[in-house]
Amino acid sequence: MSTFTDMINGIEGWFNTNPVGKMIEDDFKIAIKELETVGLADLEVIVKTVGVSVLGALVTGGAVTPAAVAAAIEAGIAAAVPAFKAAGADVAAKTVNTLVTTVVNQLTATAVTLATPAAPAA
Repeated sequence: MSTFTDMINGIEGWFNTNPVGKMIEDDFKIAIKELETVGLADLEVIVKTVGVSVLGALVTGGAVTPAAVAAAIEAGIAAAVPAFKAAGADVAAKTVNTLVTTVVNQLTATAVTLATPAAPAA
């Protein structure tokens, strides 16, 4: 077996035998069911709305700080809740938090990459 296959098997084994892994898997399944009740077009609008709110909080002019990340999550949740309600979706707070945190994590990674100065041309 490859190292990658061994790693995947180890992760699957952890999820299957660890109570925390089971909880994560159960939360994931609930979130997917809830998000599937939202139409694709509505979900795209919601994610864009969250993204715009999150970006506003992440613009710090430098390194992305823990305070900026916390503010971004708060801003994203504040934008997501009414957006889901406008779409007629009944989504739990845990699902909203997971979605917003995922958006923040993706945008934070992008912001850090973009903020890293390029090496001077030789």
